[in-house]
Amino acid sequence: MSPFDDGLTPEPSATWWDYYQEHRDTDMPPQLRSWTCSICATDWLIRATGLNPYSTREQVAVQIGYPSCVDEWSGLKDTQCIVNVLSDYGVEARQEWVSWERALALAGETAYILNSTSWYHFVGGRGLDGPGLWVANSALGYQGINEHVDEADWYRLPGWQMVYLMR
Repeated sequence: MSPFDDGLTPEPSATWWDYYQEHRDTDMPPQLRSWTCSICATDWLIRATGLNPYSTREQVAVQIGYPSCVDEWSGLKDTQCIVNVLSDYGVEARQEWVSWERALALAGETAYILNSTSWYHFVGGRGLDGPGLWVANSALGYQGINEHVDEADWYRLPGWQMVYLMR
């Protein structure tokens, strides 16, 4: 008997993309410490894509590398640490400095983590929301951004990058 024959356990999605399509609304609890946004965003992406639906922030802090890659004084020190965590799940991830137009294109075609070096904050990417980016934000309201990044936010807080999964 397959573990999926019990009538309770849903069959896994064929790919992380299929899972993500059904779980973009995965919850994003508030962060408890000011420096943990990259941990929260990475944990959200891992859960929302089904790479590990049972992921925890504590696990992700260890996977990213506390204190070598992330700590309470600097936050995340290098986005390559997130890329490495995602590759440990067998997916290809890339980091890219992006324009507004490129961010919109990527948000429409893959799962992502978004960061601005002047915002100094990381969020998970749920996709597109009207004319902007729909995000999973662990610090709602931080510098005026909740669950939507629009073009005005983009230009007000320059220096944007994305870590995204390759499809």
